[in-house]
Formats: sequence, C-alpha cells, structure tokens
Amino acid sequence: MKVAFIGGGSYAWTHRLVSDFLINDFFNGTELCLMDINAQALEEVHGLCLRLMINAPVKLKLTKTTALNEALMGADCVVVAVSIGGLEPELEDHRIGRKYGYWNLKGSEVGPAGASRTIRHVPYFIYLARQMEKLCPKAWLLNVTNPLTAITRCVNKYTSIRSVGFCHGVVNHLMALLGLLGAESMDEIDFVTAGIDHCSWLLDLKVRGEDGFELLRKSGAIEAAYQGKSLNVADDPFAGREEERLRFVIWNELGYLPAISDLHICEFLPQFMKSAELRNHWSLKYDRIEKRSAMVHDARNGIKKLQSLLSEELVISPSGECVSKFIAALHGRGELVDVLNAPNVGQIPNLPTGSIVETRCLVNSAGLQPLSAGVLPPLIASIVGATLIRQEQYMEAAVEWNKAKAAAVLSTDPIVNDFRHSRAMVDDIFALAEHSLQQLNINPLKQ
Repeated sequence: MKVAFIGGGSYAWTHRLVSDFLINDFFNGTELCLMDINAQALEEVHGLCLRLMINAPVKLKLTKTTALNEALMGADCVVVAVSIGGLEPELEDHRIGRKYGYWNLKGSEVGPAGASRTIRHVPYFIYLARQMEKLCPKAWLLNVTNPLTAITRCVNKYTSIRSVGFCHGVVNHLMALLGLLGAESMDEIDFVTAGIDHCSWLLDLKVRGEDGFELLRKSGAIEAAYQGKSLNVADDPFAGREEERLRFVIWNELGYLPAISDLHICEFLPQFMKSAELRNHWSLKYDRIEKRSAMVHDARNGIKKLQSLLSEELVISPSGECVSKFIAALHGRGELVDVLNAPNVGQIPNLPTGSIVETRCLVNSAGLQPLSAGVLPPLIASIVGATLIRQEQYMEAAVEWNKAKAAAVLSTDPIVNDFRHSRAMVDDIFALAEHSLQQLNINPLKQ
C-alpha cells in the first residue's frame, strides 16, 4: 500500500498522524510518502518521523518529495493537510475583514476570512484531484484541511475522485464534557450528531443509557456560562485550549446543544458576532492573527524540541484523528464507526442530497456507509441549511472565479450582513487568492 501525505511538512499535523500509522500493525511495510513544497519543513518533519519509527512497533517505508506527481503516483489514499500560501495569507484573511470593520474568530468557513480561505483553497483542491484522476484514479482523498465542507464537496462535485472530510472536533468536545457527565471514557457515551463541520449539533446523548442532557443540566454548566465561567475546557493538540462555555448559552436559548466549541459555533450566529458590543458582552476576545502566529511558532519549536530528545525518550501516542483507522477499515481491517464529513445520501433528509454533512459513519471493506442521524429540527436546519448554501456559493464562486457571486453571498453572511463593503472585500480576497495560487503555477480559470 502507498499513502501520500500532501502537506507532509506540516509541523502541527504530520508527526501526529504518522504516529497513528506507527501503532497500527496493519500498516507494516506501507509506503508513506510525505510531500511538501517547503523543502526545509519537509526535511525536518521527515527526520522526526524517521526517529519516531526507530522504537515503533510498525516499520513504514517513509519517503519524501517536493514533487506532487511523484507523491500521487500509484497512491491508494491521499491525505491532505495544506494551507495555500502558508501562514501569511491565513493572517491576511483576517486583516481583510478587519480593514472594513468585520471580525472573524477562527475564520475557517464564514465571514470575510472564511470566504477568503474558500476562494484560495478550492482551485488548488480541484487541481489536486485532477492530478489524482491521472495518477491514482481509484484513491480516496482524505481531507483534514479547512474549509472542510467546501473542499470535500468540490472534489466530489467536480471530479471523479471520492473524498471524505475528517474533523475530530465533535468527539474531542464530547470528551471535554465527560467530567460533567460523570463518565470516565467515551465507551460510556452514545450520541447522535448532525450538521456540517464546525456547525454540528447533538440530537441525542446517552451516558450508560441515561439521558446525558439531563445530567448536563444538573451540572450547573448553563448557570456558570451566564456568569462568564467555564466549568471545563478542551486542550486540543491541533487547536489549542478551547472554551466550553457559550455552547451552553446557545443550548439554553435555542434548545439544542452544539457539538463543537465556542470559537467555532459562535461564528455561525450573528447574536455573538455582528458587533464589537456583542463580542465584548459575551467575552469573545480571541485574536486569530495573534494566536495563529503563536501556534505556528510553538509548533516549529515543538518539532525542534522533539528532535533534541533521545530516541528512547520519544513517545508515540495517538493523535485523536481517525485517518489511519479509516484506511485500515476500508482495506479490510475491522470496522470503524466515527464522526465523518461525507456526501449526504439521506443521513440528514432535510439537507440537500450530495452536500457534505457531518454525522457518524460506518467504514469497512464495503466502503463508507453514513449512519442515519434523522431530520434536523427546523430551527437548527434554518442555521445549518443557510450556512451550507453560502458555503456552496463560495465554492462555486471560486470555481467560476466569479467576484459578483462571492460579493452577493458575503453580503448575506452572518458576520457581514451588510452591502456597503462586500465588493471591496471580495476584490481584496480574489487578489490574495490569485497571488497565492500563482506561487503554485495554478490558474484558477483553467481548473
């Protein structure tokens, strides 16, 4: 087997995902090809992964390349974790909105930052999938890159390549609630989640057969949230420390509990994001430019620190992502049931067929079978459905390179909801995307 890892020089993702392969004996002898255009980062991360393998129970054929086609040739699966243009365009995504008075938190899907990230990444993924059609047409594209919904959707909609999206957020932010639920592990939890990436909702929650929602109500988390307190936080190796506070406010006000942390879910709700007054009221003071720069700096230093350890001091631990388990299950090593982002074939009947939705799925040698989550409650469907339409429109604007469509969608975005600056922001967004794609010799009009 050959697994290609595009973005293999990622300081945050690669060594963690490679660790998952190194503790699963199914992958013994597998070629894992790390590909990145940043030769220095690729060399450093590849070197660390080789050192991790010294004491690992599994031995991989760990290769590296800066050539995309070399990585893709003959691959069975292609894992993608990229940021087109690197850190600086990510920061510029946020600067563009702030220039006109609009503020994103994470900025992965919505608002000026989400629109900009979508416009910049969609043409690259279509280009990548077109190369896969030539070099590994039967391979799956396993996407961990944001905006997860739009990217996974564009590959499935515009190419013959099968793509599925991976986000550990729902499970991670359920694990963060274990203490409030009186549970020791996820083995005691059963749940139904439905929605789209970063805007998913818990429709059912059981703890050893008991009503998990009732246990949460008794925990005092709702009362604490209105007092500005968090009874717990989530320490995410990929996203840093995240609050579990405003999701309880949303639950109390709307009647449905978000399955994700504050900084993601709040971006979909103008009740938190429309003005500085609202953000201050709810203590949403997260600065993505500052935090993202610090995260990249810390990730680089983390790699250096790991490289300085003796081989016997290097600890291999699971990442919390299920990419390797998905590949193993797909190729006959047992079954996987986990939260995935996959085309809607009826698992959420009142969302559009073919759209990328987030539910639990079963994966085995027969393929991927989404598990039914049922109909989204009308109130939640009004939030998720509208967001899904906007993400589809941003994606189409990127494919068509259509500024007018992007500006129209941005005008209705919950973070903007304003006609005054949309066209000017879109001019800046397309200029940034064009510059970033030119560095990769990609012409978005020819994808």
